[in-house]
Amino acid sequence: MRLYLMRHGLAGSRETWEGNDALRPLTKKGQQRTRAAANGLRLLGPGIDTLVTSPLARARQTAEIVGHALHLPVLEQVALSPGFGVEQLASLFTTYHEARGLMLVGHEPDFSSLIGELIAPQGDAQVMLKKGACCALDLPDDDAHRDAGQLVGCATLVWLMTARQLGRIAG
Repeated sequence: MRLYLMRHGLAGSRETWEGNDALRPLTKKGQQRTRAAANGLRLLGPGIDTLVTSPLARARQTAEIVGHALHLPVLEQVALSPGFGVEQLASLFTTYHEARGLMLVGHEPDFSSLIGELIAPQGDAQVMLKKGACCALDLPDDDAHRDAGQLVGCATLVWLMTARQLGRIAG
């Protein structure tokens, strides 16, 4: 299985946002960069068949932009809210067991920590996923590696690109 992890695009400042943080949206610049990144992703022909997002507004907006570019419906999972980790990932694998290319849209520091856990047996790889960045990971196809304890160290990092790099692919 190929797993894609994409961090939401540039959102309004947490310090100046008034109201519920779950409703904090992408900025205009965040929307533009995400559109460019989504177009670059489309040109890569990633083979994504399932797109799942956190319910927070900024992640949902990011997923909708990507879904539009890839002609995919956007599914929402509360499990992708801040605090997402390997246990929640294992649960999503059970829910979306038929997916061959699964993209998850979520938050930091969750995704960087998760990538580190998936690619390093000790879970100590240092990875930083910037806003709007996306990475592709290959996981074994056997069901034995879908249990949380066995996911640690089982993935291969295929690529990791920033939103700007993905946007450059699109031109």
